Amino acid sequence: MTYRKICVIHLNQIGDLMFSLPLLKSLRDRFPEAQIHSLLRPSLTGLLEDSPYVDRIIPRRDALFSRLKLLWSLRRERYDLVISLPRSEEALLLTMMSNAQVKAGFYRWPWDRGLDVKEVLQGHYSWFNFSKLLARLDIPVSQDTYVGLLRVDEPLRVEGLPWRYAVISPGASSRRQSKQWDERKYASVITELSMMFGLSCVLVGGGDAVDLTRRISEHVHPSLDGGVRQVVDLAGKISLRELAAVLKKAKLFVGIDSGVMHMASALDVPTVAIFGPTDPRYSGPQNNRSLVVRKDLPCSPCYLREDCSHRRCLEELDAASVVESCRRVLEP
Repeated sequence: MTYRKICVIHLNQIGDLMFSLPLLKSLRDRFPEAQIHSLLRPSLTGLLEDSPYVDRIIPRRDALFSRLKLLWSLRRERYDLVISLPRSEEALLLTMMSNAQVKAGFYRWPWDRGLDVKEVLQGHYSWFNFSKLLARLDIPVSQDTYVGLLRVDEPLRVEGLPWRYAVISPGASSRRQSKQWDERKYASVITELSMMFGLSCVLVGGGDAVDLTRRISEHVHPSLDGGVRQVVDLAGKISLRELAAVLKKAKLFVGIDSGVMHMASALDVPTVAIFGPTDPRYSGPQNNRSLVVRKDLPCSPCYLREDCSHRRCLEELDAASVVESCRRVLEP
């Protein structure tokens, strides 16, 4: 079947957007003449502005009038195919009422009743599940990872960056605090990266990570034989598009399982990913120059959204293990 106009409704998280990049590339390669539109949160639009796989970006705003206007716009476009990656009521209702010839997405009763093509979501959102949805649509997978598919072509200048640096991304969202690693251990890693590899460090994160990155900076103490080169804190100060530019020039990325980690991996930055309650089989970094650091415990992964009684998976993970992984990914 040939589709001339396609709309993809994206999820709201950065990591989920990275996992959807191979889907967009597969659509472009299978239907090179098609118009491909991406519907996503306004905060994420900067990450697709330079994408060769998207012809139009449609911001998905929350206001009631904006939602009604969006529905009217989707129906007017008369898409041949609408793919809903979320299983939310809103996304599935938009898909069902879009007037598209073919509507595809994941099972979620009763909101999936309007879908023509359905797939079961296994585990959680990941490229594994998105590839299954492509197979259900009989669309071949062009590339099995997101590596190299994040494009930021316009040269962006972020002031104050060191010459050689690692990016440290310590912050977890308010709903994912169980992923948080100890701030003093981050400080130890920063010091070791300076002493062993001559790397300065750039701390990044959203506005909710500002207090955390400030405390990490305060824990970094110069040693007697030289001290740390430089610590730059950009948390809450740059856009996602600027963050991509910062990551693109980094020599190393260190951080928790997060959307920023997936951005670094998509840009093929040497990546050390700190995992606790989540499963790297589904959401680990996809580039070859990457390592996952975790404690192999019987209770992990557990996907806790709140603190458990012990948090051993992260409490017992020491800074030395992370530094050793950094050494391994930085080796030529």
